Formats: sequence, structure tokens, C-alpha cells
Amino acid sequence: MRLTDGRDVVVKALRSGADERRLQGVVRAQEALATAGFGCARVIDGPSRTDGVWAVVEERLEGESSGSPHDPPARTAMAEALARQIEILDGMDGADLVTGRPAWADWSGGAWPEPHDPVFDFGDAVPGFEWVDELADAAAEVLRAGDDLPRVIGHSDWVWQNVCVRDGVFVAGYDWDSLVYAPEPAVVGLCAGAFTQGSRVPPDAPTSVEVAAFLDDYHCSRPFLPTERELADAAATWVRCYNARCQLDNHHRRALPPPPGPFTEALRR
Repeated sequence: MRLTDGRDVVVKALRSGADERRLQGVVRAQEALATAGFGCARVIDGPSRTDGVWAVVEERLEGESSGSPHDPPARTAMAEALARQIEILDGMDGADLVTGRPAWADWSGGAWPEPHDPVFDFGDAVPGFEWVDELADAAAEVLRAGDDLPRVIGHSDWVWQNVCVRDGVFVAGYDWDSLVYAPEPAVVGLCAGAFTQGSRVPPDAPTSVEVAAFLDDYHCSRPFLPTERELADAAATWVRCYNARCQLDNHHRRALPPPPGPFTEALRR
């Protein structure tokens, strides 16, 4: 939207059920990142509610990514920016971000939480693909065992469609209501397992080699112990299963192409 004073802004309206405390925590984190010079839109207003709908008004950051997340420099830039974001917010209280976390970051009950979008239904297993549910359950068990590790505030959907990277240089990140308060390896693993999502250069899903490379890139900024790397691997597996489950639901229940989807194929391989 363009305001009468000439400023361009973005109004982000949240789905029903949005939690005010969580949104306030997100806004505090955004302000801290912007103040530190990180590529993040400043909040102009909100969270505020109109006719029962919560919304946040942000400054508009212009820019479009160049290249592809499959390019090693772009992947490295994303991993390094994620590490910087977590570092800036280190020590900030993230208690308000625990409730209402996105479904792809909620392994508390195994497979599956209520999906993030009401168009999806994970209630019934997809014949022939029960192994996806079983793999997700196994990954969730590992993640729950690591829930007692120190927590950080981190972006759980650090994917190509939510960042701007130009010529291998990180410019900005978006969609900050995807912040979570969780063990650092789990946050990083979620991003490693999905960072290519939104790429115009197929495949949309990262290969296992690319998942490992993202984690290696992050390791250069903040080395993980072997047990932490195991947790990160489990988180990457969990989110790949979650995205595969979305694509399976699209194809088998909603009859949408393509069958069965790049995340499912990447997992199978």
C-alpha cells in the first residue's frame, strides 16, 4: 500500500487464530534485527486488530533475488545470514514464541500436527507412502529428546521465497512470524531441509547433498558438536517429510500435479 505521505508499506494480515503475544514477540525481534542493521523490515504499526483480524504494517523492502539457491554462493549466503540473525537475537527472551509455532516446526506430538494451511488434511495415510509418516515419527522422537538443549530465536522458514540474495550476497529476509524459540540445531536443520523452496530453478526440494552442504556452511559460522549435528539432521528430515506430506496430499486427495512431488522423490532417493 502507498500512504498519503508517499511511503510504500506492506500490510500482513494473519489467519484466524493468530496469537497476540506471539506477534508482539515477533515485532520485538524484528525491531532488534533492524536496529542492528540486519536486512529486515521495520514495523510501522502493530500487531493491531481490526474486525477480529490481526495485522502488522511494515516498511516495504524492494528487491529480487538473482541466481538460484542451488548455487553454492547463494546457499552459503543464506546459511551465514541465518547464523547472524540468531546471533543478534541471542539472549532475547523467546518465551512468547513457544506457543503458536508453525506446524512444520511442531514435532511435539510426532506425525502429524494440524497443518499450517486448512487446505491440507493429514488425517489418513497415503497408500504406498506410509513410510513418510514413519520417517517423520522417528525424526520427531529424536527432536523431542533434544528439546532440553539451550534455545535460540530463529527463523523456521528460511527458504528462497522468504529471502533476497543478490549475486551471492544476502540482502533481506521476510516472513518473520515464522520465528520460533527452539534448540539452535533444530532451527538450522529446519532451514537446511527446505532452503531451496520457492526456487524458479528446479528442483524445489534440496537434495541430501545440498542439505548437508547447508549445515556445513552454517558449521563454519558456529560449529556443531556431533550430537547437535544429529539433531539438525533430524530436523531436516522432519521438515522434508512435512513438505512431502503436503505434496502427497495435493496429489492424492486434491488431484493436483505433480505426482508425487519433488520433496517425496528427494526423500525416497
